[in-house]
Amino acid sequence: MNGMVHIALCDDEECIHDIVGEMIKEYSKEKGCEIKVTHFFSAKELLESKEEIQILLLDIDMPQMDGIEAATHLLENGRICKIIMLTGKKERFKEAFKIGAYRFVTKPVDSYELMDALEDTRRNLIGYDKVQLKYGNISCWIFQYTIDYIEACGDYVKIYAGEKKFESDKTLKSWKEQLDSRLFIECHKSYIVNLNSIKYVKNNVLLLENGKEIPIARRRKNEVIQAFVEYDTK
Repeated sequence: MNGMVHIALCDDEECIHDIVGEMIKEYSKEKGCEIKVTHFFSAKELLESKEEIQILLLDIDMPQMDGIEAATHLLENGRICKIIMLTGKKERFKEAFKIGAYRFVTKPVDSYELMDALEDTRRNLIGYDKVQLKYGNISCWIFQYTIDYIEACGDYVKIYAGEKKFESDKTLKSWKEQLDSRLFIECHKSYIVNLNSIKYVKNNVLLLENGKEIPIARRRKNEVIQAFVEYDTK
């Protein structure tokens, strides 16, 4: 994971923000990584924010709306981030697993436990590096994980990300070298596909979640199927 990591802390207790904030500063200094920290004091603040978060430290027990419900709303709205749950109640871990919590840190927060969780989570951020593209005449940055697939079209490529389509004069080979190899695979001489966008593999075709069918080169079929199965298992 290169570049700055954006961590958000959502907890209703101000003292937790002070304590965890200092621990994050210590972690940043120790690991030599740049970290931006955003503080939310309620689930409402978190859900109303438009911030692009990579790691979310989320308290389970909060008034009005707890962390489980807040995380559920994030997922429903397509906001993807790695969630580290903060709680003093281990009996709620099972609920947190259902919304895809990546790690747990018990309260009162222990510095070693938090740093271990942050290090593990940061190293397993897949597709969170940004790439620069042009949308019309406007230059913008998007997370790699938002890209569904890339298609070679002669001397340029088309990048499909959700409902948006971008163009680039970089070659498909250049894109392959730039993208996170844990998330993307070249399935054909004209296509690179996001493994997370694949719904299933059938014969020599990849069916994506958006309904698009992508061809698989015969010589790459076994490699593609293996990569998809391994990614899906993880």
